Order: sequence, then C-alpha cells, then structure tokens
Amino acid sequence: MIISNISSRKVERQQLEVSALIDGYRLWYRFPEKFSVAPSAEPFLAASFFAASQSGQILEIKDSNTASPRLLANLKNLQCIFGCWKPDLRPFTVNLQAAIPHAGNKMVCSFFSGGVDGLYTLLNNESEITHLVYINGFDFHVSPEEFAVNVQRLKDWSAPFEKELIPVETNFYEFDQLYGVGRHWSHGACLASVALLLQPAKCIVPTSFTYRNLRPWGTHPLTDNLWSTEITEIIHDTADLDRPEKLQRIAERSQAVLDNLVVCWKYPDRNCGQCLKCIRTMIILKILGIDTYAFTSSITAEDVSKISPSQHYRHHFEDLLRFAIKQGDEFMERALRRTLSISTTRKIVKFIDDKYLNQSIRTGFRYFQKKRR
Repeated sequence: MIISNISSRKVERQQLEVSALIDGYRLWYRFPEKFSVAPSAEPFLAASFFAASQSGQILEIKDSNTASPRLLANLKNLQCIFGCWKPDLRPFTVNLQAAIPHAGNKMVCSFFSGGVDGLYTLLNNESEITHLVYINGFDFHVSPEEFAVNVQRLKDWSAPFEKELIPVETNFYEFDQLYGVGRHWSHGACLASVALLLQPAKCIVPTSFTYRNLRPWGTHPLTDNLWSTEITEIIHDTADLDRPEKLQRIAERSQAVLDNLVVCWKYPDRNCGQCLKCIRTMIILKILGIDTYAFTSSITAEDVSKISPSQHYRHHFEDLLRFAIKQGDEFMERALRRTLSISTTRKIVKFIDDKYLNQSIRTGFRYFQKKRR
C-alpha cells in the first residue's frame, strides 16, 4: 500500500484541505484555515491502518521519510490487539524512519455531535477541554449546506460552555466503505487521524462502554492512547458510568442541554424516535422519569414489548433490563423480558431455517408479504 501526494491547499469557505493518495484513492480532510498545521504522515498512517491490515502489504509513504517514533512503535501494539480481536487482519510493516514532530498547539479537544457520550465527556472534563470537534463524513455524511446548519446549531449550543467548535469534513466514510473494513472497527482510527491532523496537546475520546462491559471496539482504553505522538496525547475518557448514569448527570446539569440531545442514527440534527438508538435512549428516560423536548413523543412499556432487537443490538436491551430491575420499574421489566424473548425466538427460528430448511420460512414470509401489498 502506497501513501503519496500528502499536501494542503486553501479551499472555499476559508478552509484548509489536507489530502493524500492512498493506493490512488484521494482521502481528504477540511477544517477552518486558522487551525492550519504542516501536513504530516501521522494522520494518514492512522487512517490507512485497517486498509493496510486487510492486505498485509508493506505500507510506504512517498512524500515523507519520517513519522513519530511513539506512533511507529505503537503500530505494532495496535496490530497485536486488533489482530486478537479480528483474526483475519494481517500484520504489515511501515517503511519510515522515526523523527520527533515539532509542531502542535496547546488546545485540548474532544469529539462532539450532541450525543450522550460526547456530552458526558464535555461535562466530565469541562475545565480542561478548550475545543469541540464535529466531523462530517465520519459516521454520517450530509451536504455542505446541511452541515453548515448543524455546525451553527452546535456553536449556539456550546456557547454557554465557552468552547470553540472545530468543524471537520472528510471523505473517510467512503474510503472505509471502499476497503470494507466496517465502522465497528475503523471509527477509532478515523478519530485518531483527525486528532493527529489538528495536533492538539491532548484529545479526549468519549467512551462507548463502561469498564464493566468493555468489548472489542474501534475506540477502547487499550488502544486509544496508542495513537498518540510526542506532541498529541490521545486518551480514552473515564469509562465508569453507563448510559443511564450519563443521562442522569446531563439532566442534573441542565434541562436545556438535555433538550438539545441528538442520538439518532437516521438524522444528524434531530431524533427520529424510531431507530434503536433513539428507542434505547427513550426507554432510559422513561425509566428515570425524565421529560425532555429532545424527542417529540414518549415511549410506553407496551411499545417496548413489541420491539425485536437484532442480535447485534441485543446486549443493549439486556443492559436496559438490568437497569429496569435496579430501578424497580416492573412494567418496563416485563416489557423488556418479552422483547428479549421475541428476539431469542427469532434467533432460534433463523438457525433452524438456515441449517435445515434452506431458508424456506423466510422465502415464504417474503412471498406472503408481497401478496398482501
């Protein structure tokens, strides 16, 4: 794998674009030009980590002979950890010399989109964080016009906290799809590449899971710090609280902050109230007895009892069941037990259908669905 043509240029809307060719694919990042830094190899080493791991090829960088000694050494550790979690990844070597970078700045940043994890990280590190980084092209991609509206919304929202918002645009989402790595693994590398691009003194990565239920994931206490260089320390935020406790802390801080919460998979600027991430948050708020304008409607135990989460999302509903039991919410407990029972039944039926019936159950179900339309 070859990384070449690392360069920067000014583009419209007073932005700076830093880009490189990765095996011919032009990966780019755009951000306000006042945060201008010298282009370097480190962001693209992080961005191409999983693509290189897919092939196991030697990773060469044509426009730079050096990179951070710390990052180069830790690439081996990152390969060991992710290779244990995802055995089809292949080890690769990097043809670069080690040299300590000399740029950087004093800001302390965190990633932020208005969701629960980012909000809690901001509140948990409010006295230290100076900048919030909002990315378009990381786990969603909207038009420049929509992104500008979202940026202004988050600027207005973060103003009382006296934190400066740094909007970053990238085509990493498309790059990730090209190599078929999957956001489940690559999102930590993307966040690291943005941090290494901006070169803050410290970057705090919001947590997805608590220490109690850690699992192989793109951002993780074991891996996040390994993306660091001599001038940028990347750390995983404290993972002591689960999602309900984070929501409680957010609600205690400010109702206005809670009312501007956005957790949706479908929309980057509002909550649909129908995707599983919205539903999960609504269930927690219902159990806690917290009202908010973040959602246009509330959810009932009867609504919950009709949900059938996918196997990928089942563990979140198991966590919700434990939380309902802990809070003594018998109605929600019964509803969650029912939805988990439905999920288990569907898993068993799918197994039998796949192994013994050549998917005839699903074929028949799709046939009758078409007949009903």
